Amino acid sequence: MHSEKVPYFILDLLQQVPSVYVPGLGRFDAIFHPAVIDIPGAKIKPPYFEGTFSDSDGDAFDLLPEYIRYVTGISSEEAIGHITDFVRVVHQQIESDASYAIDKFGSFSKSNGSIIHFTPDWDAFNLSFRGLEEIDLNPPVEVPEQPIEFFAPPESKNREYIPPVIEKTIPAETNWVAENMIERPEETTPVASVPSHPISDSTSRLWWGILAIALILITILCAYLAWDIISNRKKLKSLNQITQVTVDPGTMDDVPSVVDTTYVPVEEPAEEPPVEEPKETVETITTPPPTSTIANPCFIVVGAFSNPDNVTRMDERLKGMGYEVEQIKGGSLTKVAIKTSCDKSNLQKVLGDARSSVNPEAWIY
Repeated sequence: MHSEKVPYFILDLLQQVPSVYVPGLGRFDAIFHPAVIDIPGAKIKPPYFEGTFSDSDGDAFDLLPEYIRYVTGISSEEAIGHITDFVRVVHQQIESDASYAIDKFGSFSKSNGSIIHFTPDWDAFNLSFRGLEEIDLNPPVEVPEQPIEFFAPPESKNREYIPPVIEKTIPAETNWVAENMIERPEETTPVASVPSHPISDSTSRLWWGILAIALILITILCAYLAWDIISNRKKLKSLNQITQVTVDPGTMDDVPSVVDTTYVPVEEPAEEPPVEEPKETVETITTPPPTSTIANPCFIVVGAFSNPDNVTRMDERLKGMGYEVEQIKGGSLTKVAIKTSCDKSNLQKVLGDARSSVNPEAWIY
């Protein structure tokens, strides 16, 4: 029956949420304690969950029934019925007995004041942290014991081995040296040991030569790098001076703003691609004088500007060429357009004239 599995559903849910309320019984809480570094004790204590219970009434919440429905596939009404059966069994057990223990969950008991107490199972609530132990920051270093080896002399067939006595004859002329060495051994001077493979003078000179050449190459490289840095700095300084002389900041205001010459069938263009204002050329095409009123006019946009000065400058230029100008505002840009009739032949002619004499990317609005 699912009513016997209700406490384990509560335990699983407490691993994901901080508290679970069971109507008619109380609220279960799982307080998470993170890992703690014990500096005086030089240890790291692992994290753990502390299970608590309160039998105070609270707002009924459908978290537990919905979780049971999600896990088992039963309906919410059946899940609520199983929870009610579990609460009824708990009350019956603690009324008839001193306590009611549930394996791998905890035990319920009731005091004289009719207060329900719950003692959680430590291992069940800390199942996710099972196996974690305290870490010693200063573990003792174990030095492996090295066995003492005893070397025994080689065995001989005769246990009582007497080494042979070797008599050496000393020439007469060396008797005085031998007598002095025997009588006064403390005056003998030990001879320094000579290495088996002494370094020759030619090898030593070769190594010193290699070291000197390396130092010379490093010095030349450092000098070249310093010269290159100084020369590049002078070039940058001269280039900066030339830029400051040739570019007049006061003339930057006369440059028109970015003109959007890309045909976008929306009311406001997305961006303004940089297009330089075409140089004024001698007008070779005579345009008809503007009419005061045009019924159902069409517009040919020759530029879109965000700077009012550029709008005025383009407006005066078109009026000087004999066109009737219309300013169309939209967003942060103001479109400057030629107002003309929508006759197909006339519209194509005015568009061709605008592209050849004003802006090669003019479009019909």
